[in-house]
Amino acid sequence: MSTATQVQPQETAGSKGVSDSTPHEAQPGMPTNKMAAGDKMKKKLVRAPPNTNQMKYKVWLAGHTTSLVFGTISLIFQVFWLPNKFYINSISYRLALLGGFIALTATFSHKFGLHFLPPIATLLSHQNFQYMILAIVWCFTFKSVFKIVPFFLISLLHLGSMKKVHAVEKRQDFLASLIAYDELALILILVLRTLFFRNSSGFQLVLFLIFYWLRILYNTETGNLFGAIVDRLDGEVMKIKNPKVQHYWSKTRQFVREKQWSERHE
Repeated sequence: MSTATQVQPQETAGSKGVSDSTPHEAQPGMPTNKMAAGDKMKKKLVRAPPNTNQMKYKVWLAGHTTSLVFGTISLIFQVFWLPNKFYINSISYRLALLGGFIALTATFSHKFGLHFLPPIATLLSHQNFQYMILAIVWCFTFKSVFKIVPFFLISLLHLGSMKKVHAVEKRQDFLASLIAYDELALILILVLRTLFFRNSSGFQLVLFLIFYWLRILYNTETGNLFGAIVDRLDGEVMKIKNPKVQHYWSKTRQFVREKQWSERHE
């Protein structure tokens, strides 16, 4: 998945704005341009350009910190079924999503610049942009642990990597796999809610499936997980004696693999 890059602060005006060039050594028989001892060296201060990268980094850090802190609070409320007194769970849930949105926006701004964004088709293929849209949609739909877990884990991975937290760095692959399995569980929940006509679950399901299909095509981890699931289901589906089921399953499996191969080798 895409991550925000920590940008080192630029030099300030006081450190690099001053010209410190040393005069060339005098050659024998050549006139020198050294100033008299009583003269004062003139130095010109130049204002350094505003450090926008440092500002983006601070926004990125604040966003992930907000997502991690309020995500922890919301997860505690939802996992232990605590009463939503004073709307603490609802507020924390949405602040965690908002923090993730801010951090991902800072990442996108650092990578492309908000004034030079690529076409919408290219944007939709980026996982960060997909999560930005989902963060807004999830804010106005039903609360779920499975919706907030990806943002929480992404913030945990980024902050753990930045702060060199050994426990997080050691389990990066495991945490990334949790995000992938969490998304599969969320698809199942949205399917069930759609079948029972719960609010806007059908719209959420369609949107999430579109993004998940793009990840299968463009994201290696999601594609590998989906391929492993297809391989496991292949043996069970082929046991079904209905020739139509086997025919359509074979066509579907072949189509997915061909699309994955073509998108990754263009």
